[in-house]
Amino acid sequence: MYKIYIIEDDPNISKIIVEHLTKYQFECYTVQQFNHIVEEFQAIQPHLVVMDINLPTYDGYFWSRKIRQLSKCPIIIVSARVNDIDQVHGIENGADDFITKPFSLDVLMAKVNGLIRRTYGEYASSESNSISIANTTLNSDTVRLYTEKHESLLTLKEMQLSKLLFEAYPNVVPRQKLLSAIWDDESFVEENTLSVNIGRLRKKFETIQSRLEIKTIRGLGYQLVEAEE
Repeated sequence: MYKIYIIEDDPNISKIIVEHLTKYQFECYTVQQFNHIVEEFQAIQPHLVVMDINLPTYDGYFWSRKIRQLSKCPIIIVSARVNDIDQVHGIENGADDFITKPFSLDVLMAKVNGLIRRTYGEYASSESNSISIANTTLNSDTVRLYTEKHESLLTLKEMQLSKLLFEAYPNVVPRQKLLSAIWDDESFVEENTLSVNIGRLRKKFETIQSRLEIKTIRGLGYQLVEAEE
């Protein structure tokens, strides 16, 4: 299920967007603290962001730039600003699309689906970017981990962690390398953040019945290994 992070300060508009997207099987999250959007983004690891421009503290342009420094996650700006310069400014600051208020929920839905398909699905890069080890394949174009009969959609952080582990196989990936490669600003990372993400990724390996497992190498980092029969 794809995750949508909604950054909107009007609770009525936010509620309408959530209710509509949820009907189409999207997992929606709304902003809780407007001065901690980056931290919330990293905790949620969404597949797409819906962003207003006029927000408390800093505007949507500021937060789009911050998110774009961390991720290629698609961003749709939804705003009452209708000038061409506002739309240009939004795109220049990292947004992928711009919708003016009042807007049609059907148009929003079409744009969300279009960006999801282009980024993760059937219209993603035609050049396969996959790595296979044992019975398991990681495809970073579609952000999926799969075996012959099972597959799991990864969050962006899980995909980045998986890619580092797959590319290093069978060597150990130092903990610091994982942190520095995934989080540009480590001041946002709590001590157990990496461990929590590794734990979630381990469960997904189990869910797809992978023969691979992530082994903790104390004092060093993590290693992808093939489980013994």
